[in-house]
Amino acid sequence: MNNMVKKFLAVIGVLCLFLVVLGCKPKETDEVVSSNKTWYLYQDQGENDTISIKFLKGQRAEVKDVSTINGKVGISRFDNQFNNPKYTLDRDGRTITFKTANKDLVLKIEKNYHENVYGKHMKGYSVTSGGETYKFAYITKIDKPSATSNNKKAQSQSISAEQMPDHVINVNSNTKPLTANNKMIGNYNFKTIIDYRRTDGNLTINQNGTYQLTLTEHSAQKLSDDTDSKVVMETSIESGQVQSLYGKYYLTPKNLLTIDYYYHGQNTDRLLPKSVNLKVNSKATGNQIKRANIRIETDSDQLYLYSGDYTVRVQDGQTNKNANLLTKSDTAQTDLKAAITQTKDYYDKYKENPLSSNADLMQLAGAISDNNDKKIGNLGVNFGGQYGTNLQPSDYQGISVNGSKQPLMQYMFLVSPSAYSQNGPAVTTTKGKFLVYGSLDNRLFLLKQPDKDSTTVTWTLVKDFALKVPKLKFSLD
Repeated sequence: MNNMVKKFLAVIGVLCLFLVVLGCKPKETDEVVSSNKTWYLYQDQGENDTISIKFLKGQRAEVKDVSTINGKVGISRFDNQFNNPKYTLDRDGRTITFKTANKDLVLKIEKNYHENVYGKHMKGYSVTSGGETYKFAYITKIDKPSATSNNKKAQSQSISAEQMPDHVINVNSNTKPLTANNKMIGNYNFKTIIDYRRTDGNLTINQNGTYQLTLTEHSAQKLSDDTDSKVVMETSIESGQVQSLYGKYYLTPKNLLTIDYYYHGQNTDRLLPKSVNLKVNSKATGNQIKRANIRIETDSDQLYLYSGDYTVRVQDGQTNKNANLLTKSDTAQTDLKAAITQTKDYYDKYKENPLSSNADLMQLAGAISDNNDKKIGNLGVNFGGQYGTNLQPSDYQGISVNGSKQPLMQYMFLVSPSAYSQNGPAVTTTKGKFLVYGSLDNRLFLLKQPDKDSTTVTWTLVKDFALKVPKLKFSLD
């Protein structure tokens, strides 16, 4: 064998070895299905219409529709024999098909993905399914929630709005007044983040040694977002005494009033309160208000608030980056006791006239659906998807079965259907499929499209769905 032939065979051998190595490279789908992790398929921040997937033996998977990432309760998807569906892997190494009843679920891996979603560290892939982009990932770590968020899960007892002020602790007794020239005395504003919620804070420190702290928490969002969400989740008002220890000043709470709001489809100009809760620290009840210590310090002629529950939002001109800058304010806060009666009065007026705009209708329907398993009537809605109120009743003229025009709706809104309602009476628009609702004479109607290839639409009454404002709950811990 001459040298030329030997060199040729050597090159062929190297090429064969290279191909073998390439062939042995693990495919993405092989790594996914061989893991014993629970994977989640979701969009945005996984707050609605999330699918959990756990791969089992025998090329089957447990597929569930859950409300959120790490949701424990869900509705299982089966095959036509009501078994956990089988899955198949494409030869491309990037496509997984789940053989579920009615319609297969097909995922195609596009690129790597990792993100911190409200304290849940997610790792996996960006995938496409049904022409849309999703996130397909598992949880690698969950941040420890703050003492504040843990405290909200405590049990409480119902109480009337009229009795609640009687349980508020008097913070003016046994106080240690501050010196008249103390620089801390006054009203202050600050901005912070609590459990991924952008929060506006107001602090009043009085010369008699008492304080009041009001926090307005917006819906959770990414820390990297440039603008704050307009959706308000809750307002809390805390009152107590200023305590001097070790040369520093601490805020010692006596009362904590929390007002929660309905937030699905929220009308940010006219919030609907959901519940009012009062916690107190006293010898009789023990310490119900469990949160990290809050202290106030002066640094370079600037006043700062420290708390282990707060993520610092650095403001312009702030020299200390490890605490929340307090800036002077001329606006006085609403007194804690007054907030109880004002919330009750506001709610009573809201009940008298709940609907005066499209936004009001959407908020009311969203609030009722919150108490009805995220459903309007028997149809699931997804306020974590798209929704809106920029509709004109005259643009949605309904035609009855006999061909006559139906009365125009008074107010209208649209919302994305949940995964279970995709094949239901959703109306197809240029921006996707939506459930379109309208109200007339305080009754709710759903827009239907009898023929999918026609522009004709008709309004049908949503049965067993009264447009009634949910009860405002008052409770005491």
